[in-house]
Amino acid sequence: MDNLFEFELAKGANILVNELALIQKNERVMITADTLCDSGVINAVAGAAHTAGAKVAVMWYPVPRGVGKDADQDISYQAIGEAIGASDVWLEFGYNWILYSTAQEIALERNPKLRHLNAVGLNREMFVRLIVKSNPKLQAEFQQKLTKMTKEAKKVRVTNPSGTDLEFENDPECPFYCELGICDHAGTAYLNGQICWFPKDKSTNGTLAFDGSINPPCGVVNSPVLMDIKDGFVTKVYGGSSAAKFGQWLAHFNDPLMYRMAHICYGCHPNAILTGVCVEDERVWGSTEWGMGYLPKADCPPDGVDALSHCDGITLNTSLWLDGVQVMENGEFVHPELKEMAEMLKKVRCAERNI
Repeated sequence: MDNLFEFELAKGANILVNELALIQKNERVMITADTLCDSGVINAVAGAAHTAGAKVAVMWYPVPRGVGKDADQDISYQAIGEAIGASDVWLEFGYNWILYSTAQEIALERNPKLRHLNAVGLNREMFVRLIVKSNPKLQAEFQQKLTKMTKEAKKVRVTNPSGTDLEFENDPECPFYCELGICDHAGTAYLNGQICWFPKDKSTNGTLAFDGSINPPCGVVNSPVLMDIKDGFVTKVYGGSSAAKFGQWLAHFNDPLMYRMAHICYGCHPNAILTGVCVEDERVWGSTEWGMGYLPKADCPPDGVDALSHCDGITLNTSLWLDGVQVMENGEFVHPELKEMAEMLKKVRCAERNI
């Protein structure tokens, strides 16, 4: 298994280092990974960064029980944060991410210009699907068109076959992130195939169904997890055993802010499949991904949302309307300005999509 996709992995590592992270000679690069990470990915990326002339270090740590600030209990966050903050570029691969953790806050205090590429949980199969077999030019054109359309809208309605039916207002004070994986600026960059934005505070109302996955704590759900939402907060979680697990996980924090709806993302990577790993699940074509809990100040000005952790849930086969105009229908992009590009993207799906 050590040579699984070895050649493709080398190609992907070069793409990530040179075309996405834009690593330059003599830059200080910190790669972080927990012990659930694919060491082949870590070694390939470290080797590519070294070849590019960067000063590379790799930091491994045991898998934390939680993510974000909930990971603080299991990691040496002061030391990790100081080391990341002493770098120019941070490449994050840990399966249980330390994005949104105290370690990240320490790193940003030390180095506000830090460039952070988030690729958490990315194994070699995902590397091939999401990076090597991607069509970045067409993907960027599609995402930029969809981002502009969404940013101009005031009201959004979302449904899906598993029971989702909710509405919210867009917040012009919050950013819209058209994620293309290009780490050319201070802050966090994410792989392409995702567009993220933030509903206006207390404007989300209706029913939301997670029928793909929830990370943490469930991975792929065994039946839809339904939630009633009023004024931006989850008031009830119900369904089968996955719903019981998720409800218990939320409750154990004893933190009302964990029930706050944080963000929504389009999933629009034609090669992404549902695996139970957030970095790929949130890019599944025709899905929407919903965050709950913690948000940094940059995403939710002026104060952020200081919840004790963060989670992301996937709603598959989404239908979506912007100011009453339908953009998605059962997981397909049907708006006239998007439909042709969407079909072109689907045609270039890699033949090995289900590896």
